[in-house]
Amino acid sequence: MTEDAATPAKALPVAAFFDVDKTLVNGASLLFLARAARSLGIVSWRDLVRFGVKSASFRRHGERLSVLDEVRDRGMQLLAGQRADRLHALAEQVVSTMQPRIWPETKALLQAHLDAGHEVHLISATPDFLAEELARSLGATGGIGSGLEIEDGVFTGRFTSGTMHGPEKARAAETLMAAHGLDPADCYAYSDSSNDLPLLSAVGTAVAVNPDRGLAKHASEAGWRVLHLDPASIRAERKRVKAAARPH
Repeated sequence: MTEDAATPAKALPVAAFFDVDKTLVNGASLLFLARAARSLGIVSWRDLVRFGVKSASFRRHGERLSVLDEVRDRGMQLLAGQRADRLHALAEQVVSTMQPRIWPETKALLQAHLDAGHEVHLISATPDFLAEELARSLGATGGIGSGLEIEDGVFTGRFTSGTMHGPEKARAAETLMAAHGLDPADCYAYSDSSNDLPLLSAVGTAVAVNPDRGLAKHASEAGWRVLHLDPASIRAERKRVKAAARPH
């Protein structure tokens, strides 16, 4: 046996980018955040109802930047003045409530990339501290979200950049691929929304997950893979989580 043959093959330098809302999680992460903030007395019932209404619109009609910005900006006003360590504790609580709503099929895809030695990055309009915590809980390489401005350990209520949405996601992914020496042609992206066409078009393999009408049309024309998820799998996953939580 030659030395080359005896040397284990190295994993290809590949990254996979996963959108969060409706791609990885069946729901809106900002609503999960609002519910957790309400339990800590940070958000009022009135604000929680408003978040719920916007979330319902999001689920029916898909992402719209105006809705995301409105919900995001109001939510960040409410979180202004919170210490960064409390936000990270809040993120842990949020992620624990999100776990039963993660699509098993998408989670399995994410794990398959990790098992192949690929980098896996969640990329979402959700605040960065929540994207990072969700990524950590899944063993992913990292989470890219809308950046919060922290001064002296306290959130100012402002963001460091625009919403991580549409072209912003593509720019973030392209920056990361360039910094990590990754060839975009070897990389993957997963999303449900036509708003993520810039991200999906920035990699060699794009996968439409439960796509909205615009993305479904584009995926068909481009020959992209389409993954349809059955809500029954979420219901089954929630039952498994509840069963595991019961005392034996």
